[in-house]
Amino acid sequence: MYRCFLLQCFLLLGLCSHAQQPLPQKQMTYLSTAKPNSIFYNDTFYNGSREYRKLFYRTKDPQLIHLYKKHQFDKIVGFALNTTGIISLTAGTIYASSYHPNISRGVGWGMVGAGVVAAITGSYLTTQSVNDLLVAAYLFNKRYGNPKAAIGISNGGLSFVLNL
Repeated sequence: MYRCFLLQCFLLLGLCSHAQQPLPQKQMTYLSTAKPNSIFYNDTFYNGSREYRKLFYRTKDPQLIHLYKKHQFDKIVGFALNTTGIISLTAGTIYASSYHPNISRGVGWGMVGAGVVAAITGSYLTTQSVNDLLVAAYLFNKRYGNPKAAIGISNGGLSFVLNL
């Protein structure tokens, strides 16, 4: 009896849950994947900024192009600062925790502090780059995601549709 109840609960849970949410057809969607630059648009998966750059430049919209460039700048500088911060933090910890005749412990602690500041700043810029890409995808959808006007054939003849 208990096993039948559990089986029914799992079947009901399986019917009510969705493994994957549907993505909008004609809209740009930012996807959170292992690589931070992934966009899904028109049944195409763009993985990396080189692949979806043409989507933003094709519109010739200065605000979208600015957001794309800002995303690229923040991503590159954030990655460089993260890498520098990790190296400085590691070297500073080594110098601060052991005796080196040429380098004082104060310099090691200074390197630790600089590494922490660089890593935090790099993480902030990396997060900002993702935010810039999300805003760019939102603006792209708002401006270019759905057609504004269309002409179609209905029972009575030609028709004109205007999406507001």
